[in-house]
Amino acid sequence: MSNPVMTKNPYFQNTGVRPNQYSQPTPNQYGTQYQTDYAQQYGAPSYQQRYGNQFDAQEAAFQAQAAQAGGAFTSARSGVETMSYSDAMNKTGILLGVTVVTGLLTVMLLGSAPGAMISLAMVSTIAAFIVGMVIAFKRMVPSGLAIAYAVLEGVALGGLTGAINFIYPGVAMEAILGTVVVVGVTLALHYSGKVRTTAKGMKYVLIIALAGIIFGIVNMLIMAFTGNNLYFSNPTLGILVGVVMILVAAYMLINDFESVQYAVANGAPREFAWTAAIGIVMTILWIYVEVLRIAAILASDR
Repeated sequence: MSNPVMTKNPYFQNTGVRPNQYSQPTPNQYGTQYQTDYAQQYGAPSYQQRYGNQFDAQEAAFQAQAAQAGGAFTSARSGVETMSYSDAMNKTGILLGVTVVTGLLTVMLLGSAPGAMISLAMVSTIAAFIVGMVIAFKRMVPSGLAIAYAVLEGVALGGLTGAINFIYPGVAMEAILGTVVVVGVTLALHYSGKVRTTAKGMKYVLIIALAGIIFGIVNMLIMAFTGNNLYFSNPTLGILVGVVMILVAAYMLINDFESVQYAVANGAPREFAWTAAIGIVMTILWIYVEVLRIAAILASDR
């Protein structure tokens, strides 16, 4: 899966090749419509013949697992209101809004003090990391914890963006517009059905993502001991790494949205929308960080 929030949760497991389609309808109010829509879009006979048996087996295994864990199917049968796709998207919008507003407030209050913004960004980043680790191991993320993470990320990214924009005016707007374009194109590809994630594809992108994280850690160590930043000292390398990470994050974002559809189809309770939303927000913010880095590298090389 694309991030720990979704990896650790039974509503997002046993997804196999996506978008998910099954020969038997899922026993909840949203599953039938979801399967009908996707059967019309991806239901080519060759596709169904190739993967149908695999999905049937996965569906049976998922139902057994979810029922045993008190999961999606038991909630639907006991009359608990289930999550809709709109619920997840609304919560995603709320969390992104909180992040943006918090970031803007941070810049407004400390915009003339880049050193203070960097210090605040570092502290907020550590705090956000701790909260993110707590979130990653929660089966159901409460709204308060999700909003707290969004606030911390807003302060961290607002401080970082403000400091970089102070040095390279205009970079902040470039990063925001670039992120909007990347996310917009990614969602267009997802909804058009032209790009679908697979288990094999996710393995590859996770390996690349891990390599990128290791590179980032090595870069921080080099900066700590020598003051040299590999991203900026070699702009071509920095831009190449950033572009690769954006492509990886975009693929994971598609995976996030497919996972939300899977959770909806399997009757996740309505409050689960916060869990789905925080996973999407984490990926979008990752895209923003990579776009911001590329914009800063380009600005430094002008």
